[in-house]
Amino acid sequence: MAILHPTAAAFLFLSAIIGHDGAGTASGFTAAPVLVQEVYTHRTKYSNTLLRASSSPKEAPTTPTKQVDFNPSFNPTDIDSLNTPPNLQTILTSLSELKSGSDLRGTYAHHKSSGGTIANISHLVRNLKETTGAAALTPFSAHCFGVAFARWLLLTNENAVHENTHGGRPGKHGNALTICIGRDPRVHGERLADAFARGAESVDGETMPVKVLYTDLASTPSMYEFVRADKCDAAVMISASHLPEEKNGLKFFSKNGGLSGSNIDELIPFAQEEARHWYDMGILPPSSGNTGVLCSEIVDFLPSYKETLKKSIIREVGSASSSSSIAKPLSNINIVVNPGNGAGFFFDDVLRDLGANVAGSIHLTPDGKFPDTFGVPNPEKQEMVDETIRACEACNADIGVMFDTDADRAGFVLPRVIDKNGERSNYEPLHKNRLIALLSVIFSTSVPGCTIVTDSTTSEGLNLFLEQNLGLRHFRFVRGYANVIGKAKELTESGQANAEVAIEISGHCAMKENGYVDDGTYTAVKIIGLLARSAASGKGSLLDLISDLHELPYEKEFRLTATDGSLETTTSIFKQASHSIKEMCKSSDDLSLDEDNLEGVRVRLSSGGMFMIRQSLHDPVISMQAESISKEEADEKVVKPLLSLFSKHELLDYSALERE
Repeated sequence: MAILHPTAAAFLFLSAIIGHDGAGTASGFTAAPVLVQEVYTHRTKYSNTLLRASSSPKEAPTTPTKQVDFNPSFNPTDIDSLNTPPNLQTILTSLSELKSGSDLRGTYAHHKSSGGTIANISHLVRNLKETTGAAALTPFSAHCFGVAFARWLLLTNENAVHENTHGGRPGKHGNALTICIGRDPRVHGERLADAFARGAESVDGETMPVKVLYTDLASTPSMYEFVRADKCDAAVMISASHLPEEKNGLKFFSKNGGLSGSNIDELIPFAQEEARHWYDMGILPPSSGNTGVLCSEIVDFLPSYKETLKKSIIREVGSASSSSSIAKPLSNINIVVNPGNGAGFFFDDVLRDLGANVAGSIHLTPDGKFPDTFGVPNPEKQEMVDETIRACEACNADIGVMFDTDADRAGFVLPRVIDKNGERSNYEPLHKNRLIALLSVIFSTSVPGCTIVTDSTTSEGLNLFLEQNLGLRHFRFVRGYANVIGKAKELTESGQANAEVAIEISGHCAMKENGYVDDGTYTAVKIIGLLARSAASGKGSLLDLISDLHELPYEKEFRLTATDGSLETTTSIFKQASHSIKEMCKSSDDLSLDEDNLEGVRVRLSSGGMFMIRQSLHDPVISMQAESISKEEADEKVVKPLLSLFSKHELLDYSALERE
């Protein structure tokens, strides 16, 4: 049987588009048409053999493709020992540079959906790297990682074939491996979804075809819920969270939860192998451009996730809700939801259906351009907090709820004062250490003596509040939400502790009762449930519950950057600074080294404050955080001594300390 020439395959692809009759289930959020056709490329499960076909996986194989060994140190300026051409090596290196912890992230770089060559991709990613220093996330790289994820799922055998059942849809997908794709509102999300879907569906196991389901707008935690609810075998969320709108990324989920950093390392060689294949052909894989997403099926799974959240809120309110309002447990509660035009817009519907007054909510329409007032939503951003406070003041709200772009983080605003007439005033943010403290209050009652795992940057006052006031165990671990969640799982599974909450200072929060899913909407469920119970019992502001949390008036973070952009330079300076700080502690009565700290160097001040320095894992940055009873003390005991220390290094930009 003859092998189709790529041009012929492209012609068949275009014919399929022109002949598309619009059949299939339309998504509630998708404006662009979705294209469905037979997969144009198939790979066997146990080899690298590539079969090309327009409709059949039984075409004759080509020569097996080469296995690419991942080596991020390649310099794409010359042909290496494996005779890798510079243009190809640029692409291979760029794929590895997209790794960001347990995710892939980069600056979106557009290229044509048809025409052009693989050399165009090389020039594109090289130019972006040279001009901005950023890794390029292109539709081509999304295609390659679509192939990589599908092959990884098949080869690791993580997803056993369901007995012809997928989320209550008996036999609909047979024994297919199903991957669901969702996205946040960024304008390039659909283009990346199309490329990823095409890549994934081009992979075929010996007995298990790969089918992609596209659910359009969704939150990151909802994507894992779809996997957990057996609506699909795996999922991918296209989002860059709170990063600027030109950024985007991929977050992966299997039945075991979110992929780890080591799992991402396993995906990279598969993606590089796919890139090498297209380089050998000299062309780009076809895509739909801005006209839709080519996949097996359009689905709308979000309503089922909303129902899950509703049930959780009803459970949280519990007996505080009268028998007449069980279905509407949030009646008489006034809530402002501010998703910042991001993916958390649906939470407003959840609360309304449960009886809450959400008339004062703002920025509910998903829009990848985001609000002019504060840009990409981030509950830590002061501008977003301020706008939410104004919205709460305007409608006398009981609480304001904020989400980041993909709704895996939440922040809140609460009134400090509630008078006898129910008028609320003096709204303040509930985030960072405060949020951790209030969630800990909840769990100190429901699970006394449990462990709260946080990142290393939480305050000294929080530690005292958790352990002395609430009788809980506080375990600090290294920064990074995946690290914190992983440590909580480890402590619980090993029996060392019962880690009920894993939460980062940024608001990333995962709870044992929710399967350690990093979920901003579930964090809101817990806080709103507490609010409803408190309101039913006639208690005052929720902020009163954390009144014993010792908060210092001075809190600031500084970022010091290696001017040559080198991680090696950053590491050298960090090591020297760490040694000098430890020596300072030995000779000072005001400074004491935190021996239990697991990240960087953390020093306690005799007055109750602290400072710490950490080195970024991915960027040439040394982060410095300081807390003190006053700016004057911080200047005298922290900023000036460290400025003297860091100013000795010519390759470090320490101007942030000078400005202080």
